[in-house]
Amino acid sequence: MDKSCKFNYLFNVTLCAIAVILAVTPANALPGQNINSVVKWAKTKPQLPTLRYNSEAHGYEGTKGNLYFYANVTSENGTVSKEGITVSGDKRLKFSTKNANAVKLLQNIYNSNIANDFQKSRYVTKVGRDQFYRGKKFAYITAEVQGGSAFQIIPLNKLQGFIDNAKYCQTNQCDI
Repeated sequence: MDKSCKFNYLFNVTLCAIAVILAVTPANALPGQNINSVVKWAKTKPQLPTLRYNSEAHGYEGTKGNLYFYANVTSENGTVSKEGITVSGDKRLKFSTKNANAVKLLQNIYNSNIANDFQKSRYVTKVGRDQFYRGKKFAYITAEVQGGSAFQIIPLNKLQGFIDNAKYCQTNQCDI
């Protein structure tokens, strides 16, 4: 084989490998992605509602049954800054690293990588009703809310900022 044939062969093998990886990697909607990808992804998840833009919330949201899902967006480029799920009226489901029902729901909505990252995440602190966790891929915030349990995924590098904001708001009575 001459050098150009070897190069073409290696190039084609590499392209095929990338195509296979992309084909078998499940689509996810996670902080850092473009909101258009998140809206398309949500349509592929039967347990999720159709997402609609809410200008007051600066993001997309929807409710299906007892599940509320939202994705907040940074205005400058349409990137998801955080997203969350609230499940109401189900006493068996409490978002915690030890609740099998919650971990299973996260696996069904996202995938086992996210569910495992949350399940193995390290508890950091509690501020008011919010409990903060540090995973290897993302950070997580859980809370017991009126009649339900709430879960948020945030970028790992923003965890301290969310904690600081929660402390500030606890002292200054913010509307969040």
